[in-house]
Amino acid sequence: MERRLKCGVCAAAALALVLCFGMEQKTRAMQTAGNAQTTLVIDAGHGGFDGGAVGADGTAEQDINLSIAKRVQVLANFFGVPTAMTRPDENALDYNPSRTVRENKIADIKAREKLVNSIPSPVFLSIHLNKFSDAQYHGAQVFYSTGNVQGKPLAEQIQQCLIDGCDPLNHRKAKQADSAIYLMKKLDCPAVIIECGFLSNPAEEARLRDEAYHKQLAAAVICGYLRSQSGM
Repeated sequence: MERRLKCGVCAAAALALVLCFGMEQKTRAMQTAGNAQTTLVIDAGHGGFDGGAVGADGTAEQDINLSIAKRVQVLANFFGVPTAMTRPDENALDYNPSRTVRENKIADIKAREKLVNSIPSPVFLSIHLNKFSDAQYHGAQVFYSTGNVQGKPLAEQIQQCLIDGCDPLNHRKAKQADSAIYLMKKLDCPAVIIECGFLSNPAEEARLRDEAYHKQLAAAVICGYLRSQSGM
């Protein structure tokens, strides 16, 4: 299963290259990624006891987040980008069944913060899905922390690649994250939250259940990251 995942996602590397770079820029971008001192910390939102948003047919956000995050990691490694995963499996971080749900949520988020802060020069990408009471809304959107000036251009590059590579009808723009979001408030590295789409929109929910679309999203995310690192 893991080999099929890597083969399928690496095939999406071609999409990322076409999406991001012309032939002259391809080598420079890969060299930049390979020589960078930063580590891409990929965060699959939610997990374990905290499933996140749920679609109309029971689709769980946490599972899709992890699927996309794993593909982002494989693609990043393909381009020579050092990576770390906050949540490598379906479990929450630092879970203790004797705690309340609130206590476990706090422990989980602080464990993610601790992991990021333990890595020299991290860049933090958190993968999530959106949900809203009105089913008409759709489209991926990227939110950035103001804790580091590189967060905004990183978010803008990823947003544009998500539009170009996944949904040309998406007119959303990268926005500053709500200051109430703990990690966006606490981290001082470049940090973004990528809401990959709306589970409340039936058409988008169907796309988000498709693993081929997860590869497409992952390619767009890496496209944006490479662009931001190469100064395009």
